[in-house]
Amino acid sequence: MLSWYWEVLTIMLCAKCGRENKEDASFCVQCGANLGQIPGVRVPEKPSGTNRTLWIVGIAVFIVTLVIVTSIAVHAWALHRSDQPEHVVVDGKTLVGANGKPIELFKNSAAEDVTWAQLKQFLLSDQTDRILYNDSTFVCGDFAETLYNDAEKAGIKAGYVTIDFGPGLPLHACNAFETTDRGLVYIDDTGTTSGSINADKTVKIAVGQEFTPVSIFPNPGYNTTWDSLGTVSSFRVTW
Repeated sequence: MLSWYWEVLTIMLCAKCGRENKEDASFCVQCGANLGQIPGVRVPEKPSGTNRTLWIVGIAVFIVTLVIVTSIAVHAWALHRSDQPEHVVVDGKTLVGANGKPIELFKNSAAEDVTWAQLKQFLLSDQTDRILYNDSTFVCGDFAETLYNDAEKAGIKAGYVTIDFGPGLPLHACNAFETTDRGLVYIDDTGTTSGSINADKTVKIAVGQEFTPVSIFPNPGYNTTWDSLGTVSSFRVTW
């Protein structure tokens, strides 16, 4: 804790002529009167506030500068963090997309949970599900990666889900969102080979249960329930 203080000085006024003298003076500098024999009057000398003011201003400038530098450093760190993608690791191996490149999740530290209505509005406007599914260029892992990054960029906190259906079977990927009114929901945004219908789907994920997506936005002439991909052996969510 800082404290400011200053020494209170005094001066001696000659009782004979009224001239100011130093406190320890023996004779008046003007009339020569013996200040010991003719007691003078001691009065406080107004202290100079210049040094104290300069010190306070200096401290204030230092604090303001420190705050500005710290703010810039924190902002730069946040930007650096947002530029560093997180890879999804399953059983010690980095998950890759159809092009062989690692799945990259760009997390937004400011992203928040939203309501189910807000999530549906985002999904309806997002075009990830309209991308054509292709075994060699864009598969479920890429759909989940794209939707994750689109949601985080939009300020919606998302999760990346990997699902295992058992030995010898390929993994599947989708997304998770913690809504503020309906709790945790899983979204499978994997598109079709034609890309002509809305492929936004909800799905219940539980070990031992069938992975059967259901359309959020029904397509005329199509069933709302999609084919099961298999029985869930295990699954993992990366937030």
